[in-house]
Amino acid sequence: MNAEAILALVAQALGVLPTLIQTGVDVVGRIEQIKQLSDAGANGTVTDAQVAAIRTQLDADLADFNSDLPPQGV
Repeated sequence: MNAEAILALVAQALGVLPTLIQTGVDVVGRIEQIKQLSDAGANGTVTDAQVAAIRTQLDADLADFNSDLPPQGV
């Protein structure tokens, strides 16, 4: 796996964390994913599945954040 791609994904994940924290999302799992990715990158053992899982989670987090708010009074 390309080190540049790994670092870009780590940077993207770290960039999303403050927003998730501000909206009350428990980010412990996200931080653990980033650490595992970083460790695997350092060891040269990053898999495409690992990268895909993190990207999928980030996309879901962003989609949830960007979703419409429920109507008032609901």
